[in-house]
This record gives sequence, structure tokens and C-alpha cells, in this order.
Amino acid sequence: MSKTEFYEIAVEQGFYGLEKSGLFGKKDNVRKHWEDIFIKLSVRQAVENLLNHKEKIRIVDLGCGSGEGYKLLTHIPSSSPISTVEREFVLSADRIECYTGLDISPAMIQQGIFNYKNRNNVKFIQADLSKDFPLVNEPAYDIYFSSYCSLSHLTYNELKKLFTNICSHIDDTAVMVFDVFGRYSPEWPIYWDKDCSSPLPYNMAYLLPPEEQIPDKVEWFEVTYWNTDELVNLIVNSAVEAGRKVQIEWIKDRSIFVGRHMDNNFFKAKRHKIRNQVNRLFDRDYRGNMAELHLDLSYLEEKRESYPAVWERISTYAKVWKTVINLIEALINLDNKEVKRIIESSSSELSEELKMLAWIYRNAERFPVLDFWASVLGPQVACVLRNLELSFSTGLGCGHSISCLVRITK
Repeated sequence: MSKTEFYEIAVEQGFYGLEKSGLFGKKDNVRKHWEDIFIKLSVRQAVENLLNHKEKIRIVDLGCGSGEGYKLLTHIPSSSPISTVEREFVLSADRIECYTGLDISPAMIQQGIFNYKNRNNVKFIQADLSKDFPLVNEPAYDIYFSSYCSLSHLTYNELKKLFTNICSHIDDTAVMVFDVFGRYSPEWPIYWDKDCSSPLPYNMAYLLPPEEQIPDKVEWFEVTYWNTDELVNLIVNSAVEAGRKVQIEWIKDRSIFVGRHMDNNFFKAKRHKIRNQVNRLFDRDYRGNMAELHLDLSYLEEKRESYPAVWERISTYAKVWKTVINLIEALINLDNKEVKRIIESSSSELSEELKMLAWIYRNAERFPVLDFWASVLGPQVACVLRNLELSFSTGLGCGHSISCLVRITK
């Protein structure tokens, strides 16, 4: 090999191209550091419980893409990071007996096979889940997993049939993770008055650069949007039909203000810059613009009387969100009196988060980085906003998605 041949090959394979920003696209920073973490932390207890009782577990990923579930489930952070220094994640590859990915897309299946060609315990099968559950003759699984609204591509009746078949498929016990579009998201108030009986239009314009997100140029398809009552009823009725018992362990709203369509006006008149700015908070190379993190939810006022519980959840989160942003602005302006007032007037849980942010800001010299705001404070502000969303109790359907974990027993 010549002196330059190695570098010629490296350039050709893209290793010396410009690094891609996490400010937009499928794997943006919110996806990696907010939504992925939300899922991992939510399912962690169930995975730990399984591993306490079984040496190896079996997983089926419903609407797997190119193996999304495998990466999520094998990168769950430990609940005791200090005491598990040498074990990075909860579920290691050698504790998985079998991971089976199911997807309707041949291209996704082929990509998954390529991505995990060195994993003997991983396989991918092309399947149309709207027709049936194709693994009825396979041994039962411990985790029936879905993520990122893959199940919203099914109609109500199709999802009911699928879950009924899954309930019938289990042995003694298993868990299933649902993830479907939440109908009461601030992203699409035009759908709040609908129900889950008929699919409604959706697009994935977020895969395009902002300047190319033009309604007439994006591809549209139909998905099902849910509220919590509808999803719970489906779960309970399917279990009864299959002769099984179910226990809903948790049900949460994910991405209430950072959903994919908050920053455009495909489904609402108001265009925000919220997800873009949270992407910047998480990015170590970009500073956020605090002014663009302020929420204007006035366009939802007309829904207030018709959906009081949803309005209360959204407005409560908006208040704590605003409090966090106001604190950072007070710190930047060196208004210590206002900082003190904000912290002391907040709930105990929020107050602790605010004290932590104030300590970090006031001890910037302890963090020898090129840009303290971009590398330290910004990411921490984003984590606080994420953790506050995670702390809410039972979801109502007011996030980009409803996530739900169900325990199924005979």
C-alpha cells in the first residue's frame, strides 16, 4: 500500500467529510438525547425485572425498521451508575437469546440484516402486521416491543387483532411496549376533535432540511392518532378476548413540546422553533437562543373548555418550562434577586433542579471547556426540561406519542 492509499480509501468512504449536524433529520439531538433516553428510562425497570428472573430473554420488535429496538434495549443506562462502573448498560448482547425484527419494508429488513450480520442471535423477517402476528408457531417472547409510533400505521381493528394474537402467544408472562401518536399533541390541534376509528394524514417532512419542508413537496400517508382512554380500552378488550390478564405498568406522554411537527405549520397555524432550539441546547457546538425557547400556546386556547384535563397537563408543563427558561435568563442578567425568587417560589422537585442549574452557572470556571454555554449549561438545561416531562404521571395523549408498558399474564 502506498503512503497515500490508506487515506484515499478513508476519504472515499466518507471518514473525512464534514460531520453531520444533529439539528435536524431522523437522528437529530432531540431524538438521541431526549426521546431515546425517555424510552430507555421508561422500560428500564421491566428489563431489569426480567433479567433478575431469566438468564436470557427473547425480544420481538414490532415495526423494527433496521433494528431500532435492538439498539434502544441494549443501551439502557444502569439505574445505579456509581455501583456499576464496569457494566455500562442494563442489557448486554449475551443476555439476549433472540431478537426478531418484523417490518413491512423489504429495504428496512435488508438494512437490518446488514447492520447485524455479525449477531447470530438477531434475525429480521418481512411481515405485514396489519394482517396477523406471523410468529404464532415460534416460542413465546419476553418482550413484545415497539417504538416511534410504528403501531400507529395500523388501524384500530388491526392493532386490536395484533395485540389479541400476542396475548394468546405468551407463555406465563410477558411485557409489551406500545408507542402510538398522541392525538392531543400541540403539534396537530386540527385532530383533537377526531377519534381513532379512522386514520388521518401525516408526513415525515422533518427528514428534509427546513427550507425543503414545503407541504406540496412532501409525501403524505395515513396513520392512527390515539388518546389514552382509547388505547387502554383496546388493551383491556384484547386481553379479555384472548383470555389473558393485563396490568398497565405505566403510560406516558412523550415529546409534549418537542414533537417533530412543533416547528412547522402543516397541522396548525403557529410555527415554533422549539425543537430546533432544544437541538441546539444538546449540541456541544451550538449556542441556543433563549428567546426562542419561550412557548406561545395561545392557539390552543380554543380547546381549553372542551379538553380541561389535557389543557391542564399542557399548561402545567408550560409553566415549569417557562420557569426554567426565566431562571437561566435571570442568571445571564446577573439578577440574583430574581434567581432567588424563582427558586424559592417553585415546588420542591423543581426547586432542586433550579438550584443545580444555578450552581453550574455560577461555577463555570470549574468546567474548562471551549464554550461553557454550548458544552455544559445548554445540555443540562435540555436534560432538566426532559426530566420534568418524564416526571408527569399517567399520560393523556398530549405528547407526540403515547408510550405504554403492559404486563400480560395467563
